[in-house]
Amino acid sequence: MMIRDRAWMPRLSRWIAGALAASALLLLPSEVLAAGGKPASKLVNVADTRHLAPGLSKWLADLYNDNLLIYGLVVVAIMAAMGGVLGFVFDRATALFGINLGRLDHHE
Repeated sequence: MMIRDRAWMPRLSRWIAGALAASALLLLPSEVLAAGGKPASKLVNVADTRHLAPGLSKWLADLYNDNLLIYGLVVVAIMAAMGGVLGFVFDRATALFGINLGRLDHHE
């Protein structure tokens, strides 16, 4: 069956051209889009811990200030643990609703 009405073709080609132009702008180096000037050479990022109460938040902020490598490893471990806990909790919740998310049996 052949489609006779092709009025949608120019709109689709304009949309594709716009998407390609937008992706080209995103791929430009940041130096081209920057305001100019020399890049900062002595930029230091420090978390302000003066008003934090002692606890987990202060410990994480101090760890960020002292050792970024260990901070990154701790953050990755926390994220993995949170993903595992959330996966386990929602798996149990769907089982309570009677939804089986286990393996599928294929009968051929």
